[in-house]
Amino acid sequence: MPYALITGGNQGIGYAIACHLAQKGYDLILVAKNKERLIKAKQALSGLYPAIKISIYRCNFAHTSSVEQLSDRILRQYSPIDILVNSAGVLTTHFIEADDNTIDHLLSINLASTLILTNKVAQHMQQQQKGHIFTLASNTGINALPKIGLYGVTKAALINYSESLFKHLLPYGVKVTCLCPSVVDTNMTNDGRIDNEAKIQPDDIVKAVDFALSLSPNALLPQMTILCRPIELEKLK
Repeated sequence: MPYALITGGNQGIGYAIACHLAQKGYDLILVAKNKERLIKAKQALSGLYPAIKISIYRCNFAHTSSVEQLSDRILRQYSPIDILVNSAGVLTTHFIEADDNTIDHLLSINLASTLILTNKVAQHMQQQQKGHIFTLASNTGINALPKIGLYGVTKAALINYSESLFKHLLPYGVKVTCLCPSVVDTNMTNDGRIDNEAKIQPDDIVKAVDFALSLSPNALLPQMTILCRPIELEKLK
């Protein structure tokens, strides 16, 4: 069976997508920082889908050298990798007062490590002439917000990178989709400003991934924006 490689696959959006792809019959490679949550995710998925192979790897995306080493290891060990889901990421509300450590941490996790892993998987997919790369960006990468300006910078870069990657891989039969949701109900956004029920749900992102995967080979979906109704209504006032 083909493999789906999912970063941040132990919780939130990544885990929701992992559940869906396991249901579809994909063997899973889950990568995340927290080992305990990775083990729990594997146990839960194995209970639901006992026929699926599930491999887990602990990796701190703040350390780009570790990501590069793990990427090489995974690509030596697993083939074919038909789906990559870049879901790992962090949010910071620091902006102009952010120190160098905060900026370096954010750029390493949200951007540099994602690019390192994706570049290597993209070469693998280019050689096999099939595959689909999904990257979780954000609507803040399109519509800037001052309180999370640095976070938005990383997501804007991912959007630009995904567009370039889409064009680069197009002749090889590899698809690239960048998902740009507004606020999604995850632990990262659980700050009390919006009721969790009023946010975009992780299952909405799963449905977007499923739709992109359901398209015919000649139907392309390089970018998908998903907006949150309460936020859009607030803009009308």
